[in-house]
Amino acid sequence: MKKIVIIGGGIAGLSAGCYARMNGYDTHIYELHDVPGGLCTAWKRKGYTFDCCIHWLEGTSPDSEFHEIWQELGALQGKKIYYKEISIKIFLKDQVINFYNDPDKLAEYLKEIAPEDNEMIDELVYALRKFYLLNDMPLTKAKEVFTVIDKIKMIKSFIPFIKFFKKYGNGTVDEFANKFKNPILQQAIPALLADTKLKFFLGIPFLLATKDSGFPQGGSLNFAKSIEQRFISLGGKIHYSSKIKKILVTNNEAVGIQLEDGTEIKADIVISAADGYSTIFKMLAGKFINKKIRNCYENEPVFPSYLQVSIGVDMDLSDDPNLNSIYNLYKLDKTIMLAGEEKNYIYLKSYAFDPTFSPKGKTTLVVGFTSDPEYWDKIYQDKEKYKQEKKNVEGVVISYLEKIIPNIQEKIEAIDVATPMTIIRYTNNWKGSTMGWANPFSVKIPRTLPKLKNFFMAGQWVGDTGVSGAAKSGRDCLEYICKKDKKKFIATKP
Repeated sequence: MKKIVIIGGGIAGLSAGCYARMNGYDTHIYELHDVPGGLCTAWKRKGYTFDCCIHWLEGTSPDSEFHEIWQELGALQGKKIYYKEISIKIFLKDQVINFYNDPDKLAEYLKEIAPEDNEMIDELVYALRKFYLLNDMPLTKAKEVFTVIDKIKMIKSFIPFIKFFKKYGNGTVDEFANKFKNPILQQAIPALLADTKLKFFLGIPFLLATKDSGFPQGGSLNFAKSIEQRFISLGGKIHYSSKIKKILVTNNEAVGIQLEDGTEIKADIVISAADGYSTIFKMLAGKFINKKIRNCYENEPVFPSYLQVSIGVDMDLSDDPNLNSIYNLYKLDKTIMLAGEEKNYIYLKSYAFDPTFSPKGKTTLVVGFTSDPEYWDKIYQDKEKYKQEKKNVEGVVISYLEKIIPNIQEKIEAIDVATPMTIIRYTNNWKGSTMGWANPFSVKIPRTLPKLKNFFMAGQWVGDTGVSGAAKSGRDCLEYICKKDKKKFIATKP
């Protein structure tokens, strides 16, 4: 029986581990932290759960193509799924705009607000419908195992989208918003991406296409633990608090890993589902790269890092109509400086819909911003300065929440500030990025590295972004390995 060692116990690593066991490999996962999930995680403070990953999950509906993978991974069995009809609710100075995830309802609603923009509203809804069609495309094999016929089928399946991508692939949200006549929609459309620094128009339908994508009860860490248990039930072994120093290579073949304490673990196959930069340039010392890989890491932008203020309040906000969407975005009266950057919006999320997140009659809230990891890195070594800056962020957020939810300050029972340095320390993710490459469609990092045998990569740094992308990445990786080993790929359900 061949032995596979997997670096990283996030969703990609757990998925790869599950499918490795389904296909008869002796499988061991080595995880930096002491819990599974990687970026798909949460933590507790004074009885409140603070979640920082799943907002909506593709594949929760049994009608979804992706549902099959979650069933194979044991991720959703026994879980209640919560759905919301509003993807994003935007609070402008004089208007509240609901961006419904149902294309028909969204079109009707926006045309009541701005009948003069019927044509542009139809264009927005057209983009949303196309995105849903993309989401509903049948799941394919791993691209590495495609036959000529598979490639022809894939090309044919994308023909209906060529015009769509040609029109919107390089467009910006500001260009699109400027075509509207109504001043409210001129503000609301670019506000959908708020202060994220992401300006690709395709980010808009991505954020709005949440119909039939729900939230699994218990949130991100509970979700990751379900997959961990599936892996263990299949006979896999997971080793926590195990930081990898390097990948062992002999004659251009990966033969195992070395832990920080010097322990060496031999393996027939090594999969890295960990941070791409650390894997390629540290664990492998940059020895197995080409111009394309180097260019990506030197020039391609990454998805921004994140600053999150999590709050537990002694208030039942489950019936608050202003907190009934996935994202609630508030346009600030004036620009504020937060962690060295100008901010024009506050993003607020309530978890009052899920009773597992807080004690009865109380509510977990999360406020989030994109944030520059370099800013935090400069002050991180000075613990007092770092602590004070977190306090400053906390104060600014609370003062604005008072305007949104009066008297909230006196009801706060728990509060926690997670910075980009938290993400880096917790996951080792390059630049504290939460989703890898900013435009994964343009980055073509292969699953294998030049001249290195028996080594594979999975996860967001090979372009498989998001929680669902990470899960399929692990599955694809094993399908590819099975092909190389001349084995029939097997996927089973518990």
